[in-house]
Amino acid sequence: MARRRGTGVAVQDEGRSVTYAGAERYAARLATALLRADVQLGDPVLLHCTDHVQFLVAQLAVPKLGAVCVPVPRDADPAALERCAEVSGASLVLCGAALRARWDLPALVLDDPAVWSRISRARPEASLPHSGRTDAAHLLVEHADGTGHLIDHRAWLLALAARTRRAGSPGPGVAVTGRPGAPEALSGAWWAFGTGATLSALPGRVTLAARPTEHAGTVVLRPADHAAALDAAVPGAPARPHTVLLVGEPCPGELVRRHARMLPRTRLLAEFAPLDGALPWAAVEHPADGATPLSSAVVGHEVPRVRITIRDAEGRPVEDGRTGVVWASGTALPFDRLGARGRPEGEPPAPAPLARSPYLGRRGEDGTVEITGGAARPGPRVHGD
Repeated sequence: MARRRGTGVAVQDEGRSVTYAGAERYAARLATALLRADVQLGDPVLLHCTDHVQFLVAQLAVPKLGAVCVPVPRDADPAALERCAEVSGASLVLCGAALRARWDLPALVLDDPAVWSRISRARPEASLPHSGRTDAAHLLVEHADGTGHLIDHRAWLLALAARTRRAGSPGPGVAVTGRPGAPEALSGAWWAFGTGATLSALPGRVTLAARPTEHAGTVVLRPADHAAALDAAVPGAPARPHTVLLVGEPCPGELVRRHARMLPRTRLLAEFAPLDGALPWAAVEHPADGATPLSSAVVGHEVPRVRITIRDAEGRPVEDGRTGVVWASGTALPFDRLGARGRPEGEPPAPAPLARSPYLGRRGEDGTVEITGGAARPGPRVHGD
């Protein structure tokens, strides 16, 4: 993308911006600095950035030497920071100066002029180690329970390609809420960068009464944030984002109806990503008239390379129409999961393990999956039917 859209703006965040070519140059120098700091192929690196410009450069640099990005949301609390460090086992943080004091680990401060002066004096390495398509690219840590989701490069590419086929281009840009490192921001960023669009950060509360910025016609956020945004929206506003994409938890039927009333000319897409918050299990485009059941949340059909099954309390598949726990597997999902102390002793890795969501649901006759309840009790993880 740096060659095709070198002069195009990649990120615009609170007065700061960087082009695709500029981000690539910074990332190449940072990757060289990481290599000389003894970061090796497969090593986890924590990314705790103050803005999306920093985050883009860090995200590009870390994979250049085959290391693994461990995003940390900017507003993560001390307990979440501890979980990220413990689950990942990382020994280095890439962070902003305002966040440096929150870490006891060694760090490279990405907005420190002295750091960049030192980095810039070194010639970028022409040959760096590279990870393969099925090697880990990201470790996303659930801050609720400390589970780490290992995502390979292939899963990101599959998810991005499927979204682009399903939803089309996001237009000139994608807007996300101002939380670098959050799953919804990561999801929106890769859609923008994969299509050569501009990623724009929305400071504070999201407002959908008008287009978020001159660059962005698409907004990516979580359902709860969209509900808050609709509180400030002007019904039928002539200037508006052309698309809203909700990622993460199920989108309730009442939220779909509110969107239709408040923003009738704005497409509403939703991706169900119940665990890591970024890679979807299922996707749906909600009807413009808001017609949807109020007693459940329709999450649509599986995305390509994902298989959803509904299972009983013992993990056995149930018939269509019956309610059970929602499970999924596939190459477009995380390939492994780590607890706070890593994989349990003696448990082998699986190429595409089944993942259990915290939701109850059922599959209709047309194959559509509906979520009927939440907070299903944790149960055994299995690797096959």
